[in-house]
Parts: sequence; C-alpha cells; structure tokens
Amino acid sequence: MNVKDLVVKNFHRDDPLHITLLWWLLFFTLLLCLWAFYTTLPSSDLNYETVYVIGIIGLWRYSWKFIHLIRGLYYQYIRYPILSSLAELSHKPSEILLVIPCYQTTPEVSTPVFKALIDEIGNFGVACRVVACITDEADLNIIEVQFNKLQQQVPVSLFIIDQDGSGKRNTMADALTLLADDRPVSKDSILILMDGDTILPLGILTKVSGFLMRYHDLGALTVHNKPVVKGNSLTRQWYRQRMSQRHFYMSSLSLTYRVLVLTGRFSAFRASLALSPDFIESLRKDTITHWRYGRILMLTGDDKSTWFYILKEQWKMLYLPNISVTCLEDTPSGSFISTSISLMTRWYGNMLRSNIRAIQLGPKKAGWFLWLCLIDQRISMWTTLIGPSLALVVTTYLGVKVVIAYIFWVVLTRSLNVGLIAVQSGQFHPIFVVLLWYEQFIGSLVKMYLFFHPNLQRWTRQNIDIKNKDRSVSHEIKRWLPHIETIAAFSSLLIFVLWLYS
Repeated sequence: MNVKDLVVKNFHRDDPLHITLLWWLLFFTLLLCLWAFYTTLPSSDLNYETVYVIGIIGLWRYSWKFIHLIRGLYYQYIRYPILSSLAELSHKPSEILLVIPCYQTTPEVSTPVFKALIDEIGNFGVACRVVACITDEADLNIIEVQFNKLQQQVPVSLFIIDQDGSGKRNTMADALTLLADDRPVSKDSILILMDGDTILPLGILTKVSGFLMRYHDLGALTVHNKPVVKGNSLTRQWYRQRMSQRHFYMSSLSLTYRVLVLTGRFSAFRASLALSPDFIESLRKDTITHWRYGRILMLTGDDKSTWFYILKEQWKMLYLPNISVTCLEDTPSGSFISTSISLMTRWYGNMLRSNIRAIQLGPKKAGWFLWLCLIDQRISMWTTLIGPSLALVVTTYLGVKVVIAYIFWVVLTRSLNVGLIAVQSGQFHPIFVVLLWYEQFIGSLVKMYLFFHPNLQRWTRQNIDIKNKDRSVSHEIKRWLPHIETIAAFSSLLIFVLWLYS
C-alpha cells in the first residue's frame, strides 16, 4: 500500500493550507500585540545577575541539543547510509512472526492496517505466523478475509487471541508464549511487535530483515513514526511536533547503537531473543523496586520493558530514520489540555519508572552517551521550571512587563529549539514553538508529580489502572507521604528561585 495516498475517514495527516496560514497570522499578530503593549509599560530595573544564571542554564541546555543535532545529522547522512548499504538483503529470513494487539479499533482503521500488512507479507514472500489479539468481532471478519487472500501467495498461519481486559502486557505475553510453544524458530527468524493502528509501507520487511540478517549483534530496531490524527488542528500539530523531536533524539542516540525506547507502534526483534522465557516474563510481569512502595508491577510501558531487556542483555539497537510507519492516532475524548495531560501522564510515568533502573546499569552496560541522556532526563524536569518560576517571582517585584519579556524569551529560545529539530526532521509549523514550551512546562510538572508517585499507572483507552485496597495505617502514611514530598519539592524550587533573585 502506498501510504502517501492513504485516506481514512476523520483522520488527517496535516492541516489544509488556509489553516496553516491562519496559524502563522495568529502567531505574528500575538507577537505584535505583545510588543506594542510592552513598549507602553514603564522600564524596570532587572537584577542582571539573575539573567546571567538563566543564561548559563540555557547555554547548557542548548549546547546539549546542539550536540544531539550534530550527532543526528552525522548518523542520518553519513553513518546510516553506510550501514544501510551493507545491509542489502542477500537472502531472506526463514520466517517472519508478527504480534498485533488490536483494542477496539474501528473497521475504518482495521481495514487499511491489515490490507497494508497482507500486501507487505505477500510481496516479501516468506512464511509467516501472525497472532492477532482482538476485542471485536468486526476485527475478526476483516482479518480472516485478508488472510484468506494471503494464503494463496505464501505459507501463513493465523492465530486469534481474545483480549481478556487485563491489559496489553498479558495479551502480548500470551501471544509470544503461543508462538514459542507452537514450534521452535530458526536463528534467522524475525519477530515484529506492532500496534493494530499502524500501517506499514511497502518494503519495510525487506529493510528491517536486511539489518537483522547482516548485523548479528543487533537485537532489535525501530523506525520513524508519522502520525495521522483524529482530532483538531492543535492535537494534530502536537503529535507532529512530538514525532519530530523523537526523530531528532533517536537519530543522535542510534549513532552509538542505543535508543531510548523500542516503540510499540513498530519494532523488530530477533525471534530467538523475543521468544525466550526471560523476555516473555519481563513483558508479562515486569516490576521495579521503590524504597517506599516496594515492588511495583508495571501496567503500561510494554515498549520500555522490551527496551530495558535488550539494553540489560547488552544487545545493540538501531533506529532507521528513512523508514516510516503511519500511525493512526485516535486520541482520548476531551479538551486538548485534558487529553495531552492524560497521555503525558502515561508516557512520562513509563519513562521515569524505567529511567532509574537503566541508570543503575551504569555507563559500561548502558553506554556512556545513553547513560548521560538518562541522567539529563532527570535533571531537565527541574531546570525547565526555573524560567517560568523566576518570571512569576520577578513579576511580583517589577510588574507585568517581566512576563511579556519572558514570553519573548520563550519565543526566541523555543524557535531556536524548533529550528534545530527542523534541520534534521524537515518538520516545521509556527504552533510548534508554543506546543514545545507547553509540553516542556506542563510535562515537567507532570514528571515532578510522577517522580513522587511512581505507582500511578493507567491505560488511557482501556480504562485500566492499579488500585490498592489496603487501608492500613502504613498504607495511609505511604499515600500521604508522596504528597508531602511533592509540596516540599515545589517549595524548594521556589526558595531556590527566590535566592537567585535576592
């Protein structure tokens, strides 16, 4: 299937031209109005030592981003083409295995997803075993019709698993167990984990097989994600901005054969590795240990569990920047703010829960650059809040002019940030500047809260969470202690900001 010509009802890849022009007009109009208002206000005597401190923090943050830019460009245009040319497929794997969880997908989504999958398997021409994990009878009819056509081209075995409502992890682990018990796999077999709303482009199996067949120390790889979103323009651009950032950082990290996540949308593994009992168990019952909560069973974040297993076992990982899957993003209902916070709570919770144990592996196992990036993840959620906190504090002394000056500072710095990302990703939109600041600021607040509440987990679409029915005194202490820690952390940040301006 040519995904460039893909049309799915109510899903859109980008805004119409007139909407994009309106965003540009709105962006510049707001800047002009703010500038006009700023010039009418009396001047203020700002403590420039504070500005120097903020400048030092900004210099560190943007130096780090510039390093990512140089590394990413080098990987994308020099290292990756060499790796790709050496990974030309000389012989095909003996078998392809696929696991596809589908949770309440509509026929409008399921039909193009499975049509593209069947076309790709048929074109690749290799024996295939597929486990489809479904919830709806409509999905079953669509899948069976498509696979009946495929059986005329290649040997294919189709297994259907009904999801039991306990979450994606159990379903995926059951699917992997089924494949492992069905029959042994050869060393060159490849297993793909993908979501039921991901559309594959032509040639993707050839490309990922070439890498896994050529590089025997490569345990897994993932690809670029292009979102096609069901939602308003703001939500659509938010997803595009996020995927641009993902492309930016994944390219940089892949230079040292590491990535930050093996995305559940589409990742390919060595089948012998992914069907091992340890891998399956790490997916089904992954846990982290916390000093207050003890062992926390992971509910969400299956892609972080698969990533951590590959990292812990010291297999290499790669990101293929020129191969893209199309993701049909059906966002949870509600306003943009409520939806985005709900999604960030899940994403950043997964990140924080996996971050600490990956750091504990040490730089020798994790790799020095990835290890430093993991450390930076923990630091950046605090430094991001210093700017807006300082602006609010200084405003109480010097007036609203400081807030407007801070807004111009945000526009300048985030435009630079978006520009750096656009150099590599080729994606730019005026609202990216606002959305980047929004995600950094609100995202940092979410991260800080989850840092002290690592037990909070919830599937946004499946409405599954982990509830503790314990009402003992010790549990009540555990329940209130993180709130006290959160208040203390925010208070410490405020005291630090006040000290900066004193």
